[in-house]
Amino acid sequence: MNYGKKYTQLRIKTIDYKPTKIRMKVEIFILKLLVIALLFFSVIGICAGIGVIQGILDSAPKISKTDVMPSGYSTTVLAEDGTQTTNLVSSGSNRKYVSIDKIPKDLQHAFIAVEDSRFYKHNGVDCQGILRATFVAISKKDFSEGASTLTQQLIKNNVLTTWTDEKTFFDSFKRKLQEQYLAIKLEQKVHNKKWILENYLNSINLGSNTLGVEAASEKYFGKEVSKLTLSESCVIAGITQNPVAYNPITHPDNNNKRRKKVLKDMLEQGYIKQQDYNDALADNVYDRILEFNQNTSNNNINSYFVDALIEDVYNDLTEKKGYSSEEANKAIFRGGLTIHSTQNNRIQAIADEEVNKASNYPTEPKYSFFLAFSVKKPDGTVLNYSNQTMLRYYKNKTSNENYSIIFNSEDECRQAISQYEQEMLSQGGTIVEGSENINITLQPQVALTIIDQHTGAVKALVGGRGQKIGNRTWNRATDTTRQPGSTFKIIASYAPALDAKNLTLASVQDDAPYTIGNKTFQNANKSFGGFTTIREGIQNSTNIVALKTLNQIGIDTGYEYAKKFGFTTLSDTDKNLSLALGGLDHGVKNYELAGAYAAIANNGEYIKPSFYTKVYDHNGKLLLDISKKEKHRVIKATTAWLLTSAMQDVLTQGTGKAAYFGNELMPQAGKSGTTSSNRDSLFAGFTPYYTCVIWGGNDDNSVQAGDQTIYTKNIWREVMRRSNEGLERKEFTQPEGIVTANVCKKSGLLPLENICDRDQRGSMVYQEFFDKDTVPTTTCNHHVGVRICLATGMEAASNCPVNQTFTSIRIIGAAANSPESAYAPPSKKCPHSGGAPAQPAQQPAAPAQPQPNRSNFP
Repeated sequence: MNYGKKYTQLRIKTIDYKPTKIRMKVEIFILKLLVIALLFFSVIGICAGIGVIQGILDSAPKISKTDVMPSGYSTTVLAEDGTQTTNLVSSGSNRKYVSIDKIPKDLQHAFIAVEDSRFYKHNGVDCQGILRATFVAISKKDFSEGASTLTQQLIKNNVLTTWTDEKTFFDSFKRKLQEQYLAIKLEQKVHNKKWILENYLNSINLGSNTLGVEAASEKYFGKEVSKLTLSESCVIAGITQNPVAYNPITHPDNNNKRRKKVLKDMLEQGYIKQQDYNDALADNVYDRILEFNQNTSNNNINSYFVDALIEDVYNDLTEKKGYSSEEANKAIFRGGLTIHSTQNNRIQAIADEEVNKASNYPTEPKYSFFLAFSVKKPDGTVLNYSNQTMLRYYKNKTSNENYSIIFNSEDECRQAISQYEQEMLSQGGTIVEGSENINITLQPQVALTIIDQHTGAVKALVGGRGQKIGNRTWNRATDTTRQPGSTFKIIASYAPALDAKNLTLASVQDDAPYTIGNKTFQNANKSFGGFTTIREGIQNSTNIVALKTLNQIGIDTGYEYAKKFGFTTLSDTDKNLSLALGGLDHGVKNYELAGAYAAIANNGEYIKPSFYTKVYDHNGKLLLDISKKEKHRVIKATTAWLLTSAMQDVLTQGTGKAAYFGNELMPQAGKSGTTSSNRDSLFAGFTPYYTCVIWGGNDDNSVQAGDQTIYTKNIWREVMRRSNEGLERKEFTQPEGIVTANVCKKSGLLPLENICDRDQRGSMVYQEFFDKDTVPTTTCNHHVGVRICLATGMEAASNCPVNQTFTSIRIIGAAANSPESAYAPPSKKCPHSGGAPAQPAQQPAAPAQPQPNRSNFP
C-alpha cells in the first residue's frame, strides 16, 4: 500500500467525489438494514425457538410417583403347598417387583457405576455427563458414551414409552427434551434417590423377556436377587446398554467384556476393593449361567391344568368383579397376580405319568392329525379348509359312518395330509403362506380329572396324551364334550330313583328286550337276566334296568336331577329315554362329570369344581377368594351312600374289576361306561379322599375294538392307587338313616315264608341296605307256591292225590320274552279227579338252597 503525499491526496479527491459519497452512503445504509434485519430475525428465531421448546415442555405428560412406577408384572401360580408352578407372562410383563432393601448393594452400585456415576449428585439431569459424552463423541468419534441419568431412563421406560417408534431427528429431540424436563420435575417431587433407584431397577429391560432385576436373577441364575454375588450382579448390570447384544446366554463373550467394564468402574469409583475386583474377575460365572439355562429351559408351554386355571380366574374376574375381557386378560398376564391354585404336584405327576405310560395301553399307539389351511385360487379368491372340512371329506369319501383318520405312524399321517392337500389343489390354486396348521397327535386320546370331593378342588387334570404344543390349546378335560355312556345311569336314572321316587337298591326291573314306540332297546351283550335288582343293574351295567327305571320315575325327573349335578351342556333335546344311557345331544365335559361323581362321594352335596382358592393383586390385596365355596344338596346323604355301596360291587364283582386295586389300601366305588361301538370309554369313581373320572377315545370319534378300551380302567387303577398311597385308610362314612332288611331278590319286597327261599334256582332271600323311610312293608308279589301233579307235571287239580304232588315255587309277572317266563306256573291243571293214582313221574330232586352271599356289602 502507497502512503505517499501524492497518493493520499488522490485518495481524498476520490472520496470527496460526489458520486462516490452517494454510493458509500447507500452501502452503509444497506449494511445497517442488514444488521437490523439480522438482529430482528435472530430475536424472532430465538423467541420462536423458545416458543417451540416451551411448547414441547408444555406437551410433556404430567407425572406423579404412580406414573413412573413400572407396570406389567408376571403372574405367579402356586400349587396347593405354596411352591411355584409357573409364571404367566405376556410381552412386556415378565417382571417381579422387589423392594430396594432386597436388592444387594453390589447390584445397586454396579448399575450406578456403569450407567450414572453422578446419580447421587445431580438433580435428574447430569450436565457434566452431557459435556463428557459430547467431548468423547467429538474427540474419539465414539458415540457409545451415554449421558442419560437413571432418572431419565426411568422416565423413558415407564412414561415416554413410544421412543422406539421415533422416525425423525425432531421426534428424538422432542422426547429427549421432555425426558430431561420430567427427570428434573420428578426429582423435585420425590426427593428420594432410593425410591428412584428402586423403580429403575424394577423397570429395566434385561433381555430374554425379563424386566427388572428379580426376573433377571431368576432367569439367569435361578435364585432370588437378594442372593446374587458381586460377579453375578455385574453380569446383570452389563446387560442394560444392549439387552440383545449383551445377553449372557446368547452372547456371553460380549457380556463378559461389559462385566469387566462394570467391575472396573466400581473399583475406580470406590464401590469395591481391589481384592473384590480380583475375585469377581476370576469367577467362571458363565458356566453357572449355561448350566442353569440348560437344566431349566422350557418352551414356556403351560400345562393343561394351568390352561384351565386361567379360564377359571378369567371367568370369575369378569363375572364376579365386573372386569371387561381386555381387563381380565391384562390382569392375568400383566397384573402381577399371585394365584393360589388347587393343584397337587404329586398327584399331577402321577396322572401325567400314567396317562403316558405305554404299558397301560393294550395296543401300540396310533396317530391322527388336525389340519386347516387356506387356498388362494387363480382368480384371487381365498377358500378356507377347516379341520371339519377335512373330516367331512373323509366321511363322504368312505360313505361309512365308521370312517377313521387313524394311522399307524406319523409318516402315514403326513402322506395322508399331502394327498388331501393335493386333491384340494387339483382345481388350481396355492396354499396361502403361513395358513397351514398341522398337529399330529397320539391316539387314542385321554382326559382325566381328579377332585377332592370335600372341597371341590381339582387336584390334577390331564387334557391330552402326548406332548402339548401350545398354550390354551384344546383341552379335552374342560373343552371336549363326549358321550358319558353308562356312567350317566347313576346320574340320570338311579340317583333320582332312590332319592325321590322311593325305589331302593332291591327294587327290580324285568331285564328283557324293551320296546318303546318303534324303538327296541337291548343290552350291550344282547343277553337278559329277567327280574334284576337296581344293585345288580348298577353292578353289571344293565341297560334295560336303567331305561325302565328312568321310564318309571319320569324322564323330566331324571333330567332335572342331572342338571342339579352341575352339567352345563344339557338341553331340552336330552329329555328322552336315551338320557338313562348317556345318549346326549351335546355330551358332557370330563371335569363336569368328575364334579357330579364328587357330589355323590361328598354325601350328596355338589361343589362346583375349581382350580384356585385365592387370587391376590400386585400389591398383595385379596382380589378373589373362593376358598369357602357354595354348595347345594343334590341327593340325600343316604342316597349317596346307597349308590356308593352298589358302586363298590362294580369294582369287586362287576364291570369295573380291571380298575380295582384291592380293599387293603382304600375302599373304592365306581362306574364304567362305554358308548356305541366303543367310541368312548370311561371310568368314574372315588375313594374316601378323591374322585377321578377318565375318558378315552379317538379324537375323530372313530370306533375302538372292545378289548382295547381297558386302558381307561388301567389308568384309573394306577392313578388312584398311587394317589391314595400314604393316606390313612378309612371307610365310606355311613350316615344315619341306613338300615338293613331281608328281601326277595325277585321282587325287592319282604320275602314270603317258605316260598321265596324255595325258588328252583336257590333261595332268593338276601339282606339289603335301605333308607329307613323306604324299607318295604309289603310281601313278595313275584313268587307263588304251586302244587304240581307228579304224573303230568301240571298244576295239581283239587282232587289230585296229595301223595302224588309236591310244592314248586314259581315266578309270576314276567314279560313274555323275559328269562323269568320259563319259571311261570303251568297254564293247565292235571286231569285227576280222584280214584286210583296214576304212576308218578320221576320225582325231581329238591333244589339246592344256597345261602346269600353278603361278603360284598360294607
